[in-house]
Amino acid sequence: MSQRFNEYVDEYQNVHIQDKVLGQGGQGVVFRTKDPDLAIKLVTDESGNPVTDKESVERYSKRFKRVRILPLPESLNISLPAALLQNNAGYVMQLLSEMVPFSHFWLDGKSAERIGPDDIPAWLLPDDEYEKKELLKDSGRLKPIKELVHYRNTGGLRRRLHALYKCASLLARLHGNGMVYGDISPNNIFISEGIDDSSVWLIDADNIRFEITSGGSVVYTPKYGSPELVQGKDGGRPSSDCHAFAVVAFYLLSLIHPFVGKKVDGTDEGDWADEENDDEDIEDKAYAGLFPWVDDQDDDSNSSNSGLPRSLLLTEKLTALFEGTFGPGRASPLLRPTIYHWPEALAQAADMTITCPGCSMNYYYDFIYPETEGHNCPYCKTQRPQVLILESYRWNGPDKPLNSPCWRYVREISQGAELTVPRRVFNEFAMIDSDTAEVFISSRNNGILIRKSDHGKAALSVAADNYPQSGFQKLYSQMKIDRVTLDVQFWMFSHLNSPRLVKCMISGGGK
Repeated sequence: MSQRFNEYVDEYQNVHIQDKVLGQGGQGVVFRTKDPDLAIKLVTDESGNPVTDKESVERYSKRFKRVRILPLPESLNISLPAALLQNNAGYVMQLLSEMVPFSHFWLDGKSAERIGPDDIPAWLLPDDEYEKKELLKDSGRLKPIKELVHYRNTGGLRRRLHALYKCASLLARLHGNGMVYGDISPNNIFISEGIDDSSVWLIDADNIRFEITSGGSVVYTPKYGSPELVQGKDGGRPSSDCHAFAVVAFYLLSLIHPFVGKKVDGTDEGDWADEENDDEDIEDKAYAGLFPWVDDQDDDSNSSNSGLPRSLLLTEKLTALFEGTFGPGRASPLLRPTIYHWPEALAQAADMTITCPGCSMNYYYDFIYPETEGHNCPYCKTQRPQVLILESYRWNGPDKPLNSPCWRYVREISQGAELTVPRRVFNEFAMIDSDTAEVFISSRNNGILIRKSDHGKAALSVAADNYPQSGFQKLYSQMKIDRVTLDVQFWMFSHLNSPRLVKCMISGGGK
């Protein structure tokens, strides 16, 4: 079949017609086909042309076939080669039509064009009408404002944290089976396009392999490769994946690359360039891990005030993970936190975010605005909405004191709206089923309705007073609790693998 028509034939004689390009890098290009649930990975050479010579096609075909027989965990969201191409180095893979790459989280030219003056909220514009008009005419000054609008439009902080938690869970299961993904980048991680769905898949699976310390081909996407890969000191291990994932995560949350600070972006007023650069590309040195990261606690020579404030984005656990990866772990891969630390920390962070009713940005529920010393949105100063706060404690018996909560789940709640409470609130965190709904809680008719999920596994009891040791009633289907005060408090007791006592409060909102 002639490539002039962008048609590709697979090993089963199926013809696939090229459609929208999803991502392109040094290794190849991924594009959708006219079949909405199929995509093609096409290997390209250094010039960006498809690899078609017989010897190379055969070599790549063997590699793709090996991937298909790897002992991958069951039900792992990775798009594997479904059919190899004829006369081209590449393969067909499944990719649901409603999925987009992580790169859509960043503002690009098309997204920026779609954000007009009427789409920019008042809280991002100056009060003075003349200054406002001048700002709207200045594309340079508008860019960071449009970035924040796009950040909100694509799901904000909560969606990014949840997407990263799902991605880290996939990598953790892969590492648990002794394999390395090899090329983590925003173009290889896909998420459901709909804001309310956060299914995450990995593509470009032909790089998956068992750990190798030397030899073989080293694969990484520029800007995301670990220092030891970029410097040619290693062949790729789980720790290399951990670095690449952390770069994606920090970049995605903060909108700046963790190693592009003042040494790189031209804001350093010192004379470092004359002493250190030696005509080498300064960005290449940064991506090779030769400079401190932008938030290094011990060395501010490459610090940055760009991007979103990390204090609004990162919990203590996430800050420690980034510092461990980019601080000591920058030069010593063995000191990096493993991927197993990331899913729980990201899920915990996502579960403590709320959505501002004024500007629709997400922020952590316990944020205190310095000027008001109250619970106000850090972006537009709107008062925190009414929220449901669930604090989950490990239950060691009636005579044992309650320690600090092992999990917090916080969501804004309004009259009539039903909230889904996931399994991780009632049980030890598990990457496979922690999102499964256990109960639904809604505020209605001056009361609280608790409804058990059809997928729920926990044996649940509810107490509608302040004494958790007594008054529990088993939750069979649903139960209503009369609401007597603004700050409602009730308790749930659950038992799956280990017992949990969950303190439930509805608070705030100023009503």
